[in-house]
Amino acid sequence: MDCKDTEWSDAGNTSCNLRSVEYIPFTDTGAILIMVGAWALVGFTLAVSVLFAINYNTPVVRSAGGPMCFLILVCLSLCSISVFFYFGEPTTSFCILRFSPFLLFYTVCLACFVVRSFQIVFIFKIAAKFPKLHSWWIKYHGQWLVITVAFGIQALLLLIGYTCCPPDTFKETIWYPDKIILGCDLDLKATVGPVLFLLSLCFLCFIFSYMGKDLPKNYNEAKAITFCLLLLILTWIVFATTSVLYHGKYIPILNALAILSSLYSFLVWYFLPKCYIMIFQSYKNTQEYFQGLIQNYTKTISG
Repeated sequence: MDCKDTEWSDAGNTSCNLRSVEYIPFTDTGAILIMVGAWALVGFTLAVSVLFAINYNTPVVRSAGGPMCFLILVCLSLCSISVFFYFGEPTTSFCILRFSPFLLFYTVCLACFVVRSFQIVFIFKIAAKFPKLHSWWIKYHGQWLVITVAFGIQALLLLIGYTCCPPDTFKETIWYPDKIILGCDLDLKATVGPVLFLLSLCFLCFIFSYMGKDLPKNYNEAKAITFCLLLLILTWIVFATTSVLYHGKYIPILNALAILSSLYSFLVWYFLPKCYIMIFQSYKNTQEYFQGLIQNYTKTISG
């Protein structure tokens, strides 16, 4: 006689035993460490925001994106909301909130970096050749238009995907005969659109960053942005590989860790170097220093 789905039995045994039900509780050590990491991220973004606000009119903040920096920092904090829903017994609402905040607000972050990379290349290499396009970009606030459109497209893709194929809870009963592992069943159709859109933004970031690799040092964000994107891609390749090879209850912890790593990559490698200049190398945060770099760049390309 076969045992029920909630039961198991050793070969040749005459009785069935109840399977143990496993998921990551909020009290798990790994879960606590990751949630502390998420709160620390929020604290760091707040501290960076305050520092940027104090130095708002300085060249470093303006070259980093000005008001766009605050939008990026807010979105990084909002992305961390997803982390908290990877723990506790999975429910349908938890499954939705595991993915949607990260996909939505990380899209805004990437859109900001796309716009920032494009703007720098545009100002130094394109504006003089296409003055009408430059005036149109400034007149209609092109950067905010692009970011708003990207946010709208991603929100629409998520809405369509979750409406057609909403994520739900599932019970893993195949890999471990004596266990039932609770998790979220995410239909590929629901996420393929949002994920492809994120990848397209990453690709645009790479292109514009590469085009700006020879610009003045303080305006050259190519290395920082490219490194952040490489870290992002590497993180998710490692997670995807691990999730294929491992099917235990700790997959949610690894997923949350991948999200946290994606958020810290931009915070650490894009924002902290600028904070270091503002605090410890204030002589680089002057109009004269920036003008000197621009003049050297102009002499280089004219020579």
